[in-house]
Amino acid sequence: DANVRKKEGLPKISRLAWGEAPPETLIIQENNILFGVNLLAGQKSGFYLDQRENRTAVCQPQHIANKTMLNLFAYTGGFGLNAIANGASQVTHVDSSYSALELAEQNVERNGWKRPQDEYLTGDAFEVLRHYRDTKQTFDLIVLDPPKFAHSQRDINRACRGYKDLNWLAMRLLPPGGVLATFSCSGLISADLFQKVLFGAAIDAQREVQILRPLAQGPDHPVLLTFPESAYLKGFLCRVW
Repeated sequence: DANVRKKEGLPKISRLAWGEAPPETLIIQENNILFGVNLLAGQKSGFYLDQRENRTAVCQPQHIANKTMLNLFAYTGGFGLNAIANGASQVTHVDSSYSALELAEQNVERNGWKRPQDEYLTGDAFEVLRHYRDTKQTFDLIVLDPPKFAHSQRDINRACRGYKDLNWLAMRLLPPGGVLATFSCSGLISADLFQKVLFGAAIDAQREVQILRPLAQGPDHPVLLTFPESAYLKGFLCRVW
């Protein structure tokens, strides 16, 4: 783990442990959708496998068919491509990484989809949300899958403020009956605390919010009872009125 080695003052080591080096872009398949992943340079081995079941749950046709989607922290397009496969009329992918969005666009082309209506925006998610708020643009489905906000106990209050701001801004961009899929991958933020943060965001946004279902990491990412922080990924699929 490069981050752990850095904290211990050890040099970063990258080497092949066994077998042959993978291709720069490895093609995988999820829900009959092709994705190119970079196992060596990509985050979490190039694809967020822990979100597999959540991508299926969030991108059901009843949530996205003939509707628009704002896919924030899009990375290589996991949620966005599942939305396209289930009939999304338009998808806006937003990420801070230009190279990740390039791969997302390549993934769309890799599946044979012609999508001139879709957008790929490199930028800060908070700034993008504020821009859409100020221009009164709305989306039928918004996905918030940010990186870890709380790396230590002292980060928890700051992280909660960040989650609250992110979610109330997103709630303001949804029409009545719109759907919000929101996540936290911070192990130090419990599901109960995250739900309280969403409650505060709903109050600030002056919106009624229904939780359609809780979301969590896939079953191939088990939780250790003696290490509650291993239940790191939590989320909610919400209807916003």
